[in-house]
Amino acid sequence: MSKVFFLGAGFSKALNDNFPLLTDLMNENGNENIQNYLGKGSLKTHYDELSTTIKENVEELLTYLSTDLPWKSDITKHANEALYFAISDFISKKFIKLSSETQTNQDIFNGFARYILNRHGEYNFITLNYDTLLEDLLIKNCPQENKFEYEDFYQYPMSTLNSRTGDPKWGRSKHTDTAPKILKLHGSANWFWAGTSPADNIYYSNGNESDTVKAGLKPYIIPPVMDKNAFYNHIAIRFLWQSAEQLLKEANEIYIVGFSFPPTDISVRFLFKSALRNSQAKIFIINSDKMGKLKKRYEEIFKENCVTDYTYTGNKKVFERFIRGNSFIHKHIIS
Repeated sequence: MSKVFFLGAGFSKALNDNFPLLTDLMNENGNENIQNYLGKGSLKTHYDELSTTIKENVEELLTYLSTDLPWKSDITKHANEALYFAISDFISKKFIKLSSETQTNQDIFNGFARYILNRHGEYNFITLNYDTLLEDLLIKNCPQENKFEYEDFYQYPMSTLNSRTGDPKWGRSKHTDTAPKILKLHGSANWFWAGTSPADNIYYSNGNESDTVKAGLKPYIIPPVMDKNAFYNHIAIRFLWQSAEQLLKEANEIYIVGFSFPPTDISVRFLFKSALRNSQAKIFIINSDKMGKLKKRYEEIFKENCVTDYTYTGNKKVFERFIRGNSFIHKHIIS
């Protein structure tokens, strides 16, 4: 039996309170907003021509751009596709930049990472987040003699971007079997692919490559569209979702951090309903929303044979409170 952390956007917010949600990212002002990223060409013109009511919500915007609606002309479809990929690229680059700039120096989070690493694969992670905050936190706290790389966590064979230039290095270390799994169900800001086939190679970035090695590649992220089914065709993503179901089936403890099962996220809701149909797992809800607001949504997902614990809800620093409230984790803060 194992223990699984399921992470939503609230987890990244817990590690860095200034870390934006995707909606914040799209609506921010300043020099690095979406309008400036698009520049002054045809993409910016097309973006400006879209209805304000569509652009107000990133989920609705990307759904509109990626959906083959019957009244769209061929010209509009091509313009929408180009704008869709430009916005996906903007999102990817922003999350890579934010992840690299975030210094998770608090002893409490470093202690959490050390505890996870010391359990040698007992704890695994399923995440919907694009950022690499979790991977970076774990790598930072690895002992020097057992240093992991991104690929060790990802559980799917990927090559570094530099391998496209002839560098033969493949990321996995000899310690891979002891690494916690990180299943990124919506892709990652540091994953790239050609976008031509469901079997295309996926490459990952270490953050130190030149832009030329990304030539012809697109970010591999599944955007927050209302219907994600069309994005689940890649063999890697299908494998990761199947692996996620298996992890949840086998888990005796599940910690859901910063995710509230919105009605629009049908895939995740069905994932849990399918995986836990015969489960007696204990489920811990770690969420800054109050229990009363959350309970109805969770009760729609979990059967009565699962025990649900709402101790760590209704507090801005609720993940910190969870760590401090568990002595087996807390003791690693000062180690």
